[in-house]
Amino acid sequence: MGQYYRAILGDKYGLNCKVFDRSVDGEYTFAKLLEHSWWQNSFVNAFSEFLYNEPSRVAWVGDYATEPDDFDFQNCSAFYVPSYGEVWGDSVSAIGVTFTNLTIDGKFLLNHDTKQFVDLDAYKAACTDKHDWTIHPLPLLTAVGNDRGGGDFHAGNTGFDFVGSWAWQLISFADSPPEDFAKFNLVFREDAT
Repeated sequence: MGQYYRAILGDKYGLNCKVFDRSVDGEYTFAKLLEHSWWQNSFVNAFSEFLYNEPSRVAWVGDYATEPDDFDFQNCSAFYVPSYGEVWGDSVSAIGVTFTNLTIDGKFLLNHDTKQFVDLDAYKAACTDKHDWTIHPLPLLTAVGNDRGGGDFHAGNTGFDFVGSWAWQLISFADSPPEDFAKFNLVFREDAT
């Protein structure tokens, strides 16, 4: 069975959270992780615009992320951490996004908690597969509950160990990295394709 994902966005303290249903201008975007986690995906691009020069806490939460330790995020003891029910509960009002022309080409993905950055042009050059597809790093780096359903990024693929490693950390996109940030050499690629 396939696992569906929703993104949650919070401020730097983990508060004022918004949950997103992946719709763009009211149009449905596929819910499985590797159905929508691609370079130029309209939902992921629009979501990324919220993070452009605006550091926020992010998690991409699967509906199978129900294990007790799923929300024990690294480096998150100083601020509020959401629960499964705040993303997938029956009373959650998930919202959509508006289409944007923003792209992440020429930009940097920053983790303000670990002081790391991903050079997205270098990432794309290293990750584009033989079909000219590139996995967008944001959903995988912040995924919660991965490898439990169809459509997930499964063990054995390049970069699997980094899936979820930036979940609920302070993240942004920028035109250049701060001088005190270290480069994070990341590759996500499906090796079976």
